[in-house]
Amino acid sequence: MNRNVILITIGLLFPALAVAQEFRFGGGYSGSNVSDAGEERWVGRAGYHAGVDLVLGGLWFVRPGAHLQVRNINYTLAGIDSNGAPFGNDVEFRYTDRSLRVPLLVGRRLMDPDDDPGVNIYVFGGPTALFNLSADLDNDQLDVRTTGTQWFVGAGAGLELGFLFLEGGYNVAMSDVFQGDTFRTDPRVNQVNVSAGVRLRLAN
Repeated sequence: MNRNVILITIGLLFPALAVAQEFRFGGGYSGSNVSDAGEERWVGRAGYHAGVDLVLGGLWFVRPGAHLQVRNINYTLAGIDSNGAPFGNDVEFRYTDRSLRVPLLVGRRLMDPDDDPGVNIYVFGGPTALFNLSADLDNDQLDVRTTGTQWFVGAGAGLELGFLFLEGGYNVAMSDVFQGDTFRTDPRVNQVNVSAGVRLRLAN
């Protein structure tokens, strides 16, 4: 499964290499914003990502990419008695997954890059696929299966400063995290991403 995901991603990105105007190598913070905490009291924790994007176009651009992402979310197992009243101490468990994040974004710069501005601002948006590579839950009593592919729709903005870039975005989850009925609440986990890195512009 993991090998097939990587091969498919390479196959999709390879044709874009011939027409790419720019490569972006970067990484940064990935936050998890749980849209439905439920009875398990889901809470997002800090994660991280790193990868590469291809920029096709100038003022208007298309930007496919591939990023390795580590995501953390916690849930609380509450102690309750037969009457539903709190009993004993709550226990918190951590779920961590490692995924291949593949965005396909469309964006627009404030100024035409052909004019070679020293500073530029841009906005972007589009869908993102998250392919699960591996996952761990520090609770051996539960057999948890992560959804193989999760989908997101998001938007963001960024700043280009010479050969550097800084950007942030928010992705709304369209898919649940888990398969089956292991948890009473199957959360959808929205993502907050903050990235920084370097831009390698190709000669025209």
